[in-house]
Amino acid sequence: HMLDYGIIQMDETGVQVLKEPDRPATSKSFMWIQRGGAPDRRIILFDYDPSRSGQVPLGLLTEYRGWLQTDGYSGYSAVGALPNSE
Repeated sequence: HMLDYGIIQMDETGVQVLKEPDRPATSKSFMWIQRGGAPDRRIILFDYDPSRSGQVPLGLLTEYRGWLQTDGYSGYSAVGALPNSE
């Protein structure tokens, strides 16, 4: 399980989803990418969310205890406030 290891890298990137229910085709959504795991068995997870809110990484990493490496986007600040986060 990725959350069992001491470091995760995370980044979000904008994506456009065509024919998404209740959203115009020009709407910007986000793919949240996490990379971690054991050195010999890397794990890469892709999570889609229509939002770039800090609530997204917070929800994905609520149980994580360790280092989080990001690009400094302020949306990750809430994760840094979790107990035992580094």
